[in-house]
Amino acid sequence: MSLAGEAVVNRSLYCFEHISGRPTSSGVFAGDDPLKFYFPLLLYHICIIFILSHAIYAVFRRVGIPLVISQILAGTLLGPSFLGHYLPHIGEVFATPEGWVQINTVGGYAFTLHIFTIGVKTDLGMIVKSGKKAIAIAVLGTAAPHLAMYVAGLALSDRIPKQWTDTFLLTNLNSWWSLSAFIVVCCTLDDLHLLSSKLGRLAMSAALIGDFANTFAIAGVTSYLLQASPEEKLQRIGFASSLSFTIFIALMGLVARPVILRLIRDVPEGGILSESRLVAVLLISITCSFAGELLGLHATYGPFMLGLMLPGGAPLGVTLRERLDRLVAGVLTPLLIAQGGMRMNVHMIKDASTCGLLEVFLVVGIVAKFVACMVPCLYCQIPVRESVAVGLMMNFKGITEVVYASAFMDSKVLDDQAYAAFMINVLVVGAATGAAVKYMYHPEEKYVANQLRTVENKKVSEELRVLACVHSQVDVAPVVALLDASSPTPTTPVSVYLLHLMPLAGLTSSVLRSFKPGDQHCVPTGSKATESERVVNAFQFFVDQRQRGSSSLLPYVCIAPYATMHNDVCTVALEKRAMLIIVPFHKRLAIDGSVEPTSPNAGAIQDTNISILNYAPCSVAILIDRGSLSGVASTASIDTIDGLFPHRVAMYFLGGPDDREAMALAAYMAEDAPIGLTVFRFLLPIEWQQRLDPEEDELDDEATQEFVRRWVDDNRVMYSQHTVGGSHEMVDVIRNTSVAFDLLVVGRRAESLETPLTAGISDWSEHLELGVLGDLLTSADFGSRLSTLVVQQQTKAAAGELCPV
Repeated sequence: MSLAGEAVVNRSLYCFEHISGRPTSSGVFAGDDPLKFYFPLLLYHICIIFILSHAIYAVFRRVGIPLVISQILAGTLLGPSFLGHYLPHIGEVFATPEGWVQINTVGGYAFTLHIFTIGVKTDLGMIVKSGKKAIAIAVLGTAAPHLAMYVAGLALSDRIPKQWTDTFLLTNLNSWWSLSAFIVVCCTLDDLHLLSSKLGRLAMSAALIGDFANTFAIAGVTSYLLQASPEEKLQRIGFASSLSFTIFIALMGLVARPVILRLIRDVPEGGILSESRLVAVLLISITCSFAGELLGLHATYGPFMLGLMLPGGAPLGVTLRERLDRLVAGVLTPLLIAQGGMRMNVHMIKDASTCGLLEVFLVVGIVAKFVACMVPCLYCQIPVRESVAVGLMMNFKGITEVVYASAFMDSKVLDDQAYAAFMINVLVVGAATGAAVKYMYHPEEKYVANQLRTVENKKVSEELRVLACVHSQVDVAPVVALLDASSPTPTTPVSVYLLHLMPLAGLTSSVLRSFKPGDQHCVPTGSKATESERVVNAFQFFVDQRQRGSSSLLPYVCIAPYATMHNDVCTVALEKRAMLIIVPFHKRLAIDGSVEPTSPNAGAIQDTNISILNYAPCSVAILIDRGSLSGVASTASIDTIDGLFPHRVAMYFLGGPDDREAMALAAYMAEDAPIGLTVFRFLLPIEWQQRLDPEEDELDDEATQEFVRRWVDDNRVMYSQHTVGGSHEMVDVIRNTSVAFDLLVVGRRAESLETPLTAGISDWSEHLELGVLGDLLTSADFGSRLSTLVVQQQTKAAAGELCPV
């Protein structure tokens, strides 16, 4: 038998025969067992690990357990702890030496690419802009567990086994258990949808600073101790390691980085790297990984440092996300993570005293880090609940601990028992902290305004504070047209807070910053920066065209995952005391008259709009663009109204807080503007009227009477009351009257009871975020080509009357 390879599995040495020339089988019908061949075995491992880990994640994700913990659990179930112990004939498939070498090789390579991608996506500006809180959390959160575990080691020195002393177990345990790995914090916060939260940004900034501080501190101390050693050989090693490390970083910064920047420099706006350029970038990354291995560094160190030197966003970060993330992070990297669980054998834990001693050190490190991260938060007057959440975030454990533990097991620093005990702690701490953070920290709770912020409650001559949200240049024209139609004046001013919303692409950390022309730190380099400038310029032109003192503009840029984008919208609305949030609908009217999505992410935009409606600390208006409001009124409208007004607005009033808010907004638009406004109120016959909510009916009567008294002149502003026998008659009135207008304003009726006016059409609603009437006006069956504004008044939960769910 010729021996061609060796694999170490659970500290046992296996030898296996290399099947030359036959990596794949001829199939079961030819008498081959596919699982005896390398390539089918690899595919089998990939499929089983992927399916099992995602099945576990589907069960536990609702309680906040991160995906990485589910992947480790999948490996644990497939390894000797469970399957290999209770069903050894099946479990041995996952413990073959051939499969072990493949998982190590493929998973390690995928993890290296994954680290490079995360490095590219990471914005080093977080360090500069992190502030004192993040620096204090990073320094104390790194130093405190080091010191606490060192003191615990001194106090229990008499009980420490000789093997731990010989292998420097506690020293190694101290260095990497104390670390708050940026990659772990980032990926876990992404799983919990907390990337764009304020505390999420704080935790990521602190983790990144802590990583740098810990890495350079360990490297510096190690080099100093080697150079200070009395042995000449160790001195030479210390000097050579310091010099080679410096040269390595310099070569990446002065050679590799400029080459990659040249490759991405002339990529067209909005485009991604070609296949040849992407391959060149990956080859440079692999070269840096190999060079790091030659110098004694971990294979991931070079790619990560190179990634940090490169700009995120478009085009490089976006290309890596589009071309690599799904395969590398979603399919191949889980092999390496699951391997950490597959190597664990809980049945090897036999010495309770030794495992208990190890547990003491780990608990001391966790508690010390938790307290050290909480202290700066409490000192900065962050609420206790949020301070606890930060302390938990900084204690996330996951993939880096698995990689470190596996490496130290191979180097015999950890034995089977210590490794099993350590991995159990990784699973427990990772799952517990994820679940605790999800349970304790709900960003939406911060958006309760505890006061009414609505257009209806706006004081006379008070400025209308509007938060205008746009996703792309397609949304700019209708929003600007809506603001232009209201024609703000110095007596009825409008303050516009513009929020350019962009999906998190090619970056790990979300961005929420005020926009400054030419400031490259506000947005990723490339097409997004140019698009933001064009969006802001369009709104600035609107402000410049208005009379001085009638309008103002304060633009912001938000780059966040769609799942948490509503957090940033609500944050800005709360901080700026906005009365109204305007968001674009996710569909628009195409040239041929059909309805099409506004972007490829239309479904995600719809979910964002729904979340904004649920948590907004003020009123919300969804603008459905059909082109009728952009520019001068349509020909049909001009013929109908004899060209008296450039715009005609119709408001259909059924009753309830949302309809009252819509009527107040329509009245504001027509207050000093040359706009024709007609309010249509629908009532049921007296014999049909059911006083389901007398208090609301009374408020409706008062609101309409006040509107008639203040605004109606039977010329520019009119009021029309219709008694209808049901929804079909109401729809007929709307169909006949709406053609004379350019903009239709309706209430969403989110908190209103169903009445006979809506009972007949509520069952056919397609877009629930528009409400019954809004969905009817924008449906293809209704056939309307008029822009529609659906208004929802600030909900009771957002006003502090109820707690949001």
